Amino acid sequence: MGSREMEMRRNVQDLTGREFDVLIIGAGVYGAALAWDAASRGLSVAVIDQADFGAKTSANSLKTVHGGLRYLQTLDLKRVFESVTERKTYLKIASHLVHPLPVVMPTKGHAMKGPEILWAGLLANDILSCTRNTGMDPQKKIPMGRIISRAACYYMLPGIHLDKVSGGASWTDAQMYSTERMTLAFIQSAVQAGAVAVNYLSFLSFLKTDNKVCGIEACDVLNDREVEIRAKLVINAAGGWVDKVIQNGGPFKQQRVNLSTAMNIVVNKNILSESAAGIYSRFRYNRPDGKTYRGSRVLFVSPWRDYTIIGTFHKSYDGHPDALSVRDDEIFSAVEEFNGAYPGSLIQPEDVSFAHKGFLPMSHVHSKTGEVNLSKHYRIIDHAREDKLENVISVIGVKYTTARDVAQKVIDLAAAKLSVKAGKCITSKTPLVGGDIHRFSRYMQQVIENDPYDLDNAVIGRLIRLYGTEYPEVLRYIDKDAKWGQCIDQSNVMAAEIVHAVESEMAQKLSDVVLRRTDLGSGKNPGDKALRQCAEIMAAELGWDAQRINSEIEEVKAVYPNFSK
Repeated sequence: MGSREMEMRRNVQDLTGREFDVLIIGAGVYGAALAWDAASRGLSVAVIDQADFGAKTSANSLKTVHGGLRYLQTLDLKRVFESVTERKTYLKIASHLVHPLPVVMPTKGHAMKGPEILWAGLLANDILSCTRNTGMDPQKKIPMGRIISRAACYYMLPGIHLDKVSGGASWTDAQMYSTERMTLAFIQSAVQAGAVAVNYLSFLSFLKTDNKVCGIEACDVLNDREVEIRAKLVINAAGGWVDKVIQNGGPFKQQRVNLSTAMNIVVNKNILSESAAGIYSRFRYNRPDGKTYRGSRVLFVSPWRDYTIIGTFHKSYDGHPDALSVRDDEIFSAVEEFNGAYPGSLIQPEDVSFAHKGFLPMSHVHSKTGEVNLSKHYRIIDHAREDKLENVISVIGVKYTTARDVAQKVIDLAAAKLSVKAGKCITSKTPLVGGDIHRFSRYMQQVIENDPYDLDNAVIGRLIRLYGTEYPEVLRYIDKDAKWGQCIDQSNVMAAEIVHAVESEMAQKLSDVVLRRTDLGSGKNPGDKALRQCAEIMAAELGWDAQRINSEIEEVKAVYPNFSK
């Protein structure tokens, strides 16, 4: 059952008048995982973000928990093992949010894309992940990879070019129902363990005595007030803003991160129903010397809820991170490339209902092909060593899947630097808030059979997948007022979820609820009526006037592509 202890209230004053062991700047998945790890070891923790929890790059995701199969191409066995280990961990600690995902990739010829090489890769992957099903819920088990026939491949990918396709490689990874709720679950777990979390609090500068940092000065974005937060150690987990944080702290102008953008598009229909797929596409790059390079790469195409996610499209980036946006021409280009790779299901730009874009660190851009070479490994920077700036650590992550593991390593370092006793890491075995479900299918069936509210099965199903064992905390609002059991216009999202998001999950803006607390708008614009219904519920809770309601609605609508304008 849910726990009333899980209410999160935004109180900036909780950050003042004390000294924390650890202060974390940035509450994407890395900052959230750091907060949970540190708090679970008994450290006093504060975690802040200039926007909402997980609102930036951590919301930009294919939703896939990768087992690292692609790393076998470079024989990076360490990364493969890390990935399969963390995939199993996510399946266990967030059983409501993470589920197995079948994947298929066509085989061609007899070289790197041939069945022989791919079979060897699948075998090696199975060997490296030989304990992946030990002690697991049957619903979470990952079967062995296999090579399938040409006919079977075409059955799973009916829109594929059959030229040179000899068959396919089939394996299973995992998929998150909601990356946003996953990040929030880390934050909630941290808060339950004693951490103080505050969104919409922007870093301004370090508080220093000589070269020793003793905290930060921050700005409450919602109230335009400055606040001082004292801490023995500051961890910079600001993602695309990592360099900006350090540069604000002093004369340290060295660039630590070469930014690139990663974009995924969401198509408002199911293109694939059987499994996700890795599909070879063709792309063009106009080189500075005037010549055109024509190359091939793999697009990952994944069914997700009632949508299809296609990506990832990478580009280098040299602007300010605050200026990141998705341009129409980028969506047009993505649609064109996908249509060339999968002509059996031609899509139009109007079919793209959402486009996610975020930052990833890169090593360089290939001068011939124009392709972004992403950084392969996370970085943990102790600024006492590199910059003579004491009590500051920066973390640069490279993938969502390994955030928990990297957080463990960072807090190991933090504990060694602090003059306080910290416990051992427990995050690989301890369920996140909502995730303590040992037999997911049985749990789902029991909830449906014992539902006292006579809700539609589809409503219950998504409640369990979003909130896990915390779903009763949403339903309790129906006991207060039956109207909260009604669904928002043309959706399965109940009004109770909106109230719960405001009262217990620190939702401050309409976008927090529409994009991150519920799944009302996670795949497409839910429509003006739904947005207004949601905004009016929030207005009653937060005291918004008509002008604020309208501005919140327009702000959310601006997030979505609009090719009819």
